[in-house]
Amino acid sequence: MRTLLGLAGVALLAGCPAPIENCSNGVDDNGDGLVDCADPTCSAQCNQDAGFFGTCQLCGQACTTQNDCISGQYVSDHPVPVCVASKCQALNTYIQVRLDLDTKASWSGLGITPQSAASRFILPTAQDGSAVTCAVLTAAAADKLNPSSLEQVKKFQILGLDVTKLGNPNLGQGVPLPLVNTATSDGHTFLIWEELWSGLVDSQTKMPSGRRYGYGCFEAAADVGGPLVATDDCTAPGTCRDFKLVMPAPQP
Repeated sequence: MRTLLGLAGVALLAGCPAPIENCSNGVDDNGDGLVDCADPTCSAQCNQDAGFFGTCQLCGQACTTQNDCISGQYVSDHPVPVCVASKCQALNTYIQVRLDLDTKASWSGLGITPQSAASRFILPTAQDGSAVTCAVLTAAAADKLNPSSLEQVKKFQILGLDVTKLGNPNLGQGVPLPLVNTATSDGHTFLIWEELWSGLVDSQTKMPSGRRYGYGCFEAAADVGGPLVATDDCTAPGTCRDFKLVMPAPQP
C-alpha cells in the first residue's frame, strides 16, 4: 500500500509545475539557492552580470525608455545610461573619441560661423525594436530651434551626447573635435548625428543655443567603422578612434 501511495505521490508531484523564480522579490522562489538576478532563469529580465547594472543614480530601476534612466541630463551623464530589458543600466565603458568635421567643400566662404557643435552616437535599434536610420533621425530632428529634439522623442538609444563650444572655427580648414564623450557600443554598430549651431552652449541646459545651421548623419561603414570599444579611448596612451566626417552643406 505504501508503495502504491508513494508512486501516486510521485505522479502527483510530477504533474505539478516547477516553481518559477520571481526575479525582483529578493526570494529564492524555485529553491535552487540562487536569488533573483543570480538565477540563470532570470537572464532575460536581468540581462547583465547577475543583477549588477553599473554605476548610475537610477541603475537597476524599471524603465520603458532611456529617458527614464537619465538622472540629470544626457549631456552630463557619463556613460549615458540605457534601458535594456526594462532595467536602467550603465555597463558600457565611458570613452572619448575624436571627430574631424570636413567643412571645406560645403561651408567655406558662406559667411556663417557656428558657435557650438552637438555630437551624438546612437544605436541602430530603437526602444521599440524598430530600425533607426538617418532618415528616421532626420524626421525626428526637424525642429531647427530645438537642440533636444532627439532626446524628447523618448525613442532612441543614445550612447553619447557631447556639446562643444567652437568659438570662431575656420570652416575652410575643417572643425576638429578632439575629445567627444560617448560609451562603447557593446558589439553593436551605431550612427553619428552631428549638428552645428549658431549660438553658444547654454549655461543652464548645457545644450546649444540659437538655431541649427546644419547637420550630418553618418551610418555607412566607411564613416563609422566597427563597434565602439574600450581601446578607442583617445585619453589612453597610444590609442584614439578618429572619425573623418564630411559635413553636408548647411540646411536652410
